[in-house]
Amino acid sequence: MYHSPRRSPFSARSGFSLLEVLVSMTLLALVLVVLLNVTDQVQKTYRSTRGKTEQFRESRIAFESLTRRLSQATLNTYWDYNDPVTPTRYHRQSELRFRAGRATVLLPAGTQTTTHGVFFQGPTGYVSNSVNSGLENLLNTSGYFIEFGDDSAIRPGILPASIPLKNRFRLYELVEPAESLSVYRYTSGNPLFTGLDWFRDPLAASPRPARVLASNIVALIIWPKDPQNASLATDYNYDTSPDADLAAQAIQEHQLPPILQVTMVAIDEASAGRLEATNGTTAPDLVQASWFTQSNQAQFDQDLKDLKSRLLAEKVNFRIFTSNVSISGAKWSRN
Repeated sequence: MYHSPRRSPFSARSGFSLLEVLVSMTLLALVLVVLLNVTDQVQKTYRSTRGKTEQFRESRIAFESLTRRLSQATLNTYWDYNDPVTPTRYHRQSELRFRAGRATVLLPAGTQTTTHGVFFQGPTGYVSNSVNSGLENLLNTSGYFIEFGDDSAIRPGILPASIPLKNRFRLYELVEPAESLSVYRYTSGNPLFTGLDWFRDPLAASPRPARVLASNIVALIIWPKDPQNASLATDYNYDTSPDADLAAQAIQEHQLPPILQVTMVAIDEASAGRLEATNGTTAPDLVQASWFTQSNQAQFDQDLKDLKSRLLAEKVNFRIFTSNVSISGAKWSRN
């Protein structure tokens, strides 16, 4: 009997049908599209996170520099008669000054500023030329404040004029050269001097001995406190200038606060750009003038909460830095 050869069960189908190939290609295309979308989202998230990290890194470095310099504030106090003509008691004395408070009061009229400023003397040792170099413990008048304006005075000269100016809040650091120290001009001849000229003079100089420490800083709160963390000022204002009353001595007179609670609020560049597109050359109204004027814990917490709500309402990305700074030169006494 004749038997036909056995055929392999796979011999009837030697390949894929056209329909199967098309389905496979469609599925592969969908997988590729999904993978590309995921990769794109990851890249966007990475770029955004990296941009925010870089932006707030500048703010963090500025905050660390500010707090370190504040811890070096000094008054070089000594004891002397309260009145050289008819003395009745000894008083703390100093020709140096420390002043913290509302920036609208401390800075010249017309300055677009916000929240607080602080000015003091410390052994920075900065001089403007090499002739006076080598004396690292020389005193300088230093200060920190926020100012809003364009970048015409700080942008590199190589930038073409076609690039538009940037209007931003900026944290400035004032460091008056030691050889130009102006505080003695007022206090050594007049021990009762209580003016602001000792730091307004260098602010009015040209060129101004102040540099941008960080951009997009919208709030700086300086809160003087005692060793028990209690407020030393009801309105954040702290002034070591002497009082005209020679019989008694105010607690702030010639005495540094032992602790400064420093709080700084920074926003990112993308948010600042959107605010500029809306407000132009006018400072955006992010911090109300009534905020951070009463220095008690409940009010501070409420003001900070209101500021956060305001920034969130404006869809602004922000970060808050805060620290308690101990001033090593403070010789605190309530007597």
